Amino acid sequence: MKYNEFTAADWSRIRQDWTAWWDGTLERPLVLIWTREPGHPPGSIHDNLVRWPAGTDAQSILDYYQPHLETTHYHGDAFPQWWLNAGPGIVASFLGSAPHFADDGGWGTTWFERLGVDSLNEIHPTYDPHNAWWLHCQNLMKAAIARWGDTVVMGCTDLGGNMDILASLRGTMELLYDCFDNPAEIDRLTRAITALWLRYFDEMQAIIDTGAPGMSYWAEFWSPGPGYMLQSDFCYMISPEMFERFVLPDLETCCAHIEYPFYHLDGKGQLIHLERMLQIPNLRGIQWQPGDGQPLADGWLDVLRQIREAGKLCQVFVNRKGAMTIARELGGAGFQFQVTAEGLTPEEADAFVAEIHALA
Repeated sequence: MKYNEFTAADWSRIRQDWTAWWDGTLERPLVLIWTREPGHPPGSIHDNLVRWPAGTDAQSILDYYQPHLETTHYHGDAFPQWWLNAGPGIVASFLGSAPHFADDGGWGTTWFERLGVDSLNEIHPTYDPHNAWWLHCQNLMKAAIARWGDTVVMGCTDLGGNMDILASLRGTMELLYDCFDNPAEIDRLTRAITALWLRYFDEMQAIIDTGAPGMSYWAEFWSPGPGYMLQSDFCYMISPEMFERFVLPDLETCCAHIEYPFYHLDGKGQLIHLERMLQIPNLRGIQWQPGDGQPLADGWLDVLRQIREAGKLCQVFVNRKGAMTIARELGGAGFQFQVTAEGLTPEEADAFVAEIHALA
């Protein structure tokens, strides 16, 4: 069905089933599929908005996304959602780093200018209520809520992880050296960035609360209260000891603050940290992304089993065959499958949802 065809009963179903999934009482997987109408515009409703400078008229930006919204059909547990894709780690721009749009053949991505400092000692992150990108993101969220009201769930932007943000400000190679040469300054800065991150999150949450019920973010989750997909791409490059010192305190703090936190486990290089992540009490689940050139998620059943046996929920991106494999091998309960449409018609997508539900 299309976004403006969702009835009160449909939204009640979304709330009921997603809440049951979060609570661990849903006996089937969540299954999300999106199909597009023939002749839909090129691009995606998730296209990166840094292609427009900060301060660009909000309505003209939303006009770009409107046709994508109107030509999308939502199947299974999918729902109308829009989030501000300013690239991973836009907090770096809130703290003074200039963002630059890069066309990567997909949604587009964002690169951040380093601050140009000679050492970590020169970096002092502070909250600037007049920062152009911070104001721009707030204005866009408010304009989207005013336009779509309770027909579209507003999603939080990708704020980034503490070390990812610091790497944007300092430079990745420089920060890797700093892990050995200046760890005390990293301790200072990660604490400061985490505190600021929580402030940005809470202020965005206050805006989201004025729109459609529930909260979402880039991974297209729905939660009845504050939720977020936490991440640390930087931890792919560091040891478990450095992870414990520089990243884990941030994750634990955010998980204690956010009611429905998930973690974006991106690539097999992060698997060395998985066992420790699974010990974070309030971390609700893991999104497993095997990474480029690797088998899809259904090729990592041992990893998925480890996540589920730890009592955590799990989100994966799969094709129809992969979703069926996981559901048959591990059971579907506790999983969220985002299924590639593979050229499906709306009728075929609905039929697959019914097929996988029948396994429960």
